[in-house]
Amino acid sequence: MQVAIQVSELRFATEDGVLVLDDISFGVPREGFVLVVGPPSSGKTLLLKLILRELPPSGGQILLIGRNVARLSAKKVSRLRRRVGYVPEDPPIVEDRTVVGNLLFKLRALGLRGEELEEELERALDLTQLAGLADEPAGELPPLEQARLAVALAICPQPVVLLADDPFRPLSAAETERLMDTLLGLQSAGVALLATTRNAELPERFGFPPHPPKGEESWGTVYLRQGVGT
Repeated sequence: MQVAIQVSELRFATEDGVLVLDDISFGVPREGFVLVVGPPSSGKTLLLKLILRELPPSGGQILLIGRNVARLSAKKVSRLRRRVGYVPEDPPIVEDRTVVGNLLFKLRALGLRGEELEEELERALDLTQLAGLADEPAGELPPLEQARLAVALAICPQPVVLLADDPFRPLSAAETERLMDTLLGLQSAGVALLATTRNAELPERFGFPPHPPKGEESWGTVYLRQGVGT
């Protein structure tokens, strides 16, 4: 099975020597889905930043789409990042723009024009169930649709991997289920997903095994605890 993300013996300590992550190893298969579960301050956001090479690890190795991120130049990291979607905890949604306006702004900034732009726009709206809200102001969307818009922005243009930092946090149980359906639709469309959550009940609720994927499995869970990951 091909692997989209491979984290091996990852370790991170602060400049003051505080160990935040220690001996973290897991993989996310191509077209797989892994949840990273942990309380606040357990290193969930830090883990994503390390994968994106926004910070260097203290030890271990990270392979992202087959590339060792620690060995890449800044230019190659930038090029690789175009194949990786990222939903930060505070998504860059422009509230006074419409749903379409937000997506067009990003696609045009990436240099897309004409038919290619229209195809990417339509794809993002369809995959996130936002086509019927295309002309709605982003700031007036309810929490679920705002979360879906954040995902839509992250998948422009077609990533191989999607990283999402606690996208379920502001949602009710019913809204969480609907957002999970959206993410599972992305997985079915061929995107590998790594999402963090502080909700320890989420993996069991949606049938994620309590361990990283092995063999032919495509789902799994990585658990972090406050202070040091496990």
